[in-house]
Amino acid sequence: MKKIIWITSLIAIIVGGIFIVRAVRNKESSYTVVAVARGEVVQNVSVTGTVVSANQIDLEFESSGRIRTIEVAVGDQAVAGQTLIRLNAGELNAQLQANRAALEVAQVKLAQTLAGTRPEDIQIYQAAVSKAEVAVANKEQALIDVQDDAANDLDEAYEDALDTVKTAYTTGDQALLITSVNVRQSYFNSGSQIAIMVKEKEDVGKKDLSVAQDYLDLAEIGFDYDKIESALDKIEIAISSIRDSLAYLRSALDDSTVSAGVAAADKTSIDTARADIDSELVDLTAAEQGINSTKITNQTDLNTAQANLETARADLKKVQDELISQQAGPRQTDIDLAQAEVKQAQAKVLQIQAQISKGILRAPVSGIITAVEKEVGETAQANSVVVSMISLGRFQIEANVSETEIAKVALTDKVEMTLDALGPDEKFTGQIIKIDPAETVVSGVIYYQITSVFDAEDERIKSGMTVNLDIETDKKQDVLYLPYYVIKAKNGNQYIQVLENGQVKEKIIKTGLEGETSVEIIEGLSEGEQAVVLDD
Repeated sequence: MKKIIWITSLIAIIVGGIFIVRAVRNKESSYTVVAVARGEVVQNVSVTGTVVSANQIDLEFESSGRIRTIEVAVGDQAVAGQTLIRLNAGELNAQLQANRAALEVAQVKLAQTLAGTRPEDIQIYQAAVSKAEVAVANKEQALIDVQDDAANDLDEAYEDALDTVKTAYTTGDQALLITSVNVRQSYFNSGSQIAIMVKEKEDVGKKDLSVAQDYLDLAEIGFDYDKIESALDKIEIAISSIRDSLAYLRSALDDSTVSAGVAAADKTSIDTARADIDSELVDLTAAEQGINSTKITNQTDLNTAQANLETARADLKKVQDELISQQAGPRQTDIDLAQAEVKQAQAKVLQIQAQISKGILRAPVSGIITAVEKEVGETAQANSVVVSMISLGRFQIEANVSETEIAKVALTDKVEMTLDALGPDEKFTGQIIKIDPAETVVSGVIYYQITSVFDAEDERIKSGMTVNLDIETDKKQDVLYLPYYVIKAKNGNQYIQVLENGQVKEKIIKTGLEGETSVEIIEGLSEGEQAVVLDD
């Protein structure tokens, strides 16, 4: 009997052990499969705010820029979304066109890579190389043309300056000979102190003019820029000295010792000569400025032409490399690279478009314009008020965002809101209209106050109500993503678990934008690949 009991117990233990092992194995093999999907990832910042009575809304740009147009005036009524001010976006538009062109090239490259190496594919890239070669040749010729034009323009500027020096010399010489000498000899031949001073002033002018003549002679012998500039400097000194001499002589004629006998014609002669001298000084200054201006313009044109040539050469090198790659035949690494280049080019286009959009100040709500602080052509500084308006709406929402989240928030970000008083099913939309640059400390924690408005108000909304805000701070479309709970971290790396040959293994990945429930996958996975989540 004992033997039977022992055998029965042994069988029970063995059977129980089998069930335990099976249970463990089932538990070990129990998991959920999650596939990598393609779609939209939205990043939100959630905060709680309070409804307040609408105040004046001060509008500002996120970045500095020169104002191109102002499309409203004080007293105008603006509607929500209406353009108020545009910044100059010429450079950004050029960058946008360049990036769009780069995107087209990247898309063509991807299509050709996926299609494989075909004769017509190679012909397309050969044509691109030929086109780029022509562009390089054109830019090289353009640089030569700019260099020639610069040399000609500078020659012309110096020729004009030399002519101006000659004219100034003649005018100065005539002033000394006809006016200063003749008048002095008529009224100041005595040994009086004033006569001596008149003669000394005249001698200084003659001396300076003689020096200028020597430099002018040197400049005329050989067309040399430095000699012309020296002659220009010396004639300016001489003309200024002659001007001082004439001024002193004219003043001396009013002295009581000679004034009674001075002829009106002599005074007029001196006044006329002084006017001529003043005119020459203006022309000499203009000639000097003309040379400097031509030099600056020439250098700018040369820099632009050289930069254009370097860009064309870089473009040529790029398409030459692409042709070699196509002739070698497609590889998976080539496909991956081409796809990455398309995404990169798309990102650059979106980035520039976003920058251009930030250069347009729009009315966040309907209201009356109360102030326009800038004028066309002035620079609008970042975070500086340029337009103020009074909202036609009754309420705004003020909320505090922590310092760890404020960098994600930007002006015009969309907001989805609910009010505690109306329940979670009543949803409202709006946008951020102001971000206070100064911090607010609450219980030792740093916050930054933001102000948002309702897109449409509701009679049930009252001042003081609590508002729950979900601020859409970033969004990416057509990207790979996984639920956030699938992704794990270890030793500074992010990874997921995958099933390979019945075994759970770790796979390193790289993530991008983090949404509320999902995370962008930018490296390590393809669409449709499966991650496993082991059940607890």
